[in-house]
Amino acid sequence: MRTTILIPTDFTVQSLNVLKSILVNNTTQQTYDVVLVHGVYLNDSIRDLLFYSKSQQIESLTNIEFEEACEVIKNKFDSQINSLRVDLFSGHNLSAFNNYLEGNKVQHIFISEQKPSFVNKRSFDLVPFIEKCDVEVTKVDSGLYSSIPEKGKIAEVFINQVSIG
Repeated sequence: MRTTILIPTDFTVQSLNVLKSILVNNTTQQTYDVVLVHGVYLNDSIRDLLFYSKSQQIESLTNIEFEEACEVIKNKFDSQINSLRVDLFSGHNLSAFNNYLEGNKVQHIFISEQKPSFVNKRSFDLVPFIEKCDVEVTKVDSGLYSSIPEKGKIAEVFINQVSIG
């Protein structure tokens, strides 16, 4: 069975612990289409909107550690991940978020119990929308990772501490 899941990300390796927890605890033969989504406000200027490129925006927000960690997870859990993509949500209300979920056929959302850390001043937290949306939401305890020396580094994806709450 194939399920589309959404996981909010702040483009840190820690935000991928939610995905790792899901995959490690997957005891069924379920495969996932994974959407890692980040909330970002668009600029208001006409010039910026005319030349806006979602792929360039994502490229400016990501970092090498995050991209490498995504590749490691895709390779390690190849049989469980049908697809993994990074996307941006730039809506301003719950209705827009529900439309985004419907358009991407999201069936389940997993969120971390930890607050995201945003580097970009135009980024925003998706949790207020997620808590009120029409899709099933599960919180994943990523506090188990708070005392590891590899925190924030690619080595963190190799550590096997997980818990889904």
